[in-house]
Amino acid sequence: MHLRPLSLMLIALCTTSVGIVACSGSNQQAAHDDTVLTSKTPYQPRQDVSAYTPVPAGYQIVMLQHVARHGSRGLSSADDDDLMLQLWQQAEAEDALTSLGEQLKSALDAMLNVHKRLGYGEISTLGRQEHAQMASRIVQRHEDLFSAEVDPDRSILVTHSGRSRAAQSGEAFVAQLVAEQPHLAARIQPAYASPETVYFHKAEGSEGYDDYRDNDPRLVAAMAQIEAGDKTRRVAEEALSRLFTDDFVARLQAGQYSFSAHADDEDQINDELDALFALHGLYSIAPNLTADADIDMTPFLLPEHASWLAYVDDADSFYGRGPGFVGEDITYRAADALFMEMFAQIDEFQRASSSAPLASLRFTHAQVTMPIATWLQLADTENSVEPDTLYTYETNPWRAAVISPMSANVQWEIYATDMDSELLVRMLHNEAEVPFPAECSALESGSYFYPYSEIKRCLGEIHNLEFN
Repeated sequence: MHLRPLSLMLIALCTTSVGIVACSGSNQQAAHDDTVLTSKTPYQPRQDVSAYTPVPAGYQIVMLQHVARHGSRGLSSADDDDLMLQLWQQAEAEDALTSLGEQLKSALDAMLNVHKRLGYGEISTLGRQEHAQMASRIVQRHEDLFSAEVDPDRSILVTHSGRSRAAQSGEAFVAQLVAEQPHLAARIQPAYASPETVYFHKAEGSEGYDDYRDNDPRLVAAMAQIEAGDKTRRVAEEALSRLFTDDFVARLQAGQYSFSAHADDEDQINDELDALFALHGLYSIAPNLTADADIDMTPFLLPEHASWLAYVDDADSFYGRGPGFVGEDITYRAADALFMEMFAQIDEFQRASSSAPLASLRFTHAQVTMPIATWLQLADTENSVEPDTLYTYETNPWRAAVISPMSANVQWEIYATDMDSELLVRMLHNEAEVPFPAECSALESGSYFYPYSEIKRCLGEIHNLEFN
């Protein structure tokens, strides 16, 4: 059997089986167009640069804490394009292509060609643009922070996960900073990998999380219930029958074909679900490549099929990187290390240390930006589910397209006065002002500015953090 990742195994099921809540298929397909690409959605800032709340009188920004997902990219590995081409070639040999199926070949060729130029798992031109434009907006908002007059001993730190696309995103961001403010070149420290803080689910000590993903009985039970249903198989049959003859699809359903990716023989198509997920992988990634190639995958999946598959993918991130099950924090607990580092760097500034960074720029992946959004209890991340209740669109607001699109980011802006007064913190999520958890008290009602001591207190209590 093709070893599908969890995102492809958490296939939505509407059933009356004991232990799983019943749901409506038509409602499940109601994903909005702007969320149908889920975590592959290209980035757009959520608030205009001119629309931010004025900074309280007497305060100016003194530090930026920035954590961002890598920019738009190509396929992470040579699998979906290779496998779909093999499937297409088999259908061609059997004269089993529909007229629409015949058109798929040019899209597959274009997908293969663009990856030969970019490399698999590498950032695309659009991804570089996303980070460069984000850097420009930050400079526009915070010219005073990046002024040449600011203490020249304070540096700009740059860390990444160790993966090339995260490092490339940092390079694009930093290059634009220097293009806008050339004097910053002398402040920027060499970038380095910090998996403990920005790739924690892949770092040493993540075995408990791995065990949860692979073996947690609640998750295994939910997956078994979900995979037992026929909704996704029906979507697969409908979608593939638009490309291939009914007889060919029937043979695929019966397991009469087996295709292995040349780069990794564990990536396979053995049935109609494998084929559907490979097709969806190409559909989802194509918008990330718009600045590098002209690939339109929209004809090959109907909107209702794409919407259902968006739900499948959102279920993966919900259970694996988001709120998950009631009373369980395994999906986001490891984010403690990142926030402890952020607190430590702000504390350095409070101690008037010249080693306190001017800005700390971190570049990572959805495996981190989703958990930190959940750790922070940002909007639409708070609702976990009981083990006997499925995540569904009609009952849960979690949408990866909103929470962690490509280049998703969280920024903490730290403000101070010339007097020895309380530091203030404002948080942005995808460049929109957002509140801290309800347990945290803002400077005044409705404000996005919070006393730093209050942020440290309330987040410390929520997550049982111990500070020196």
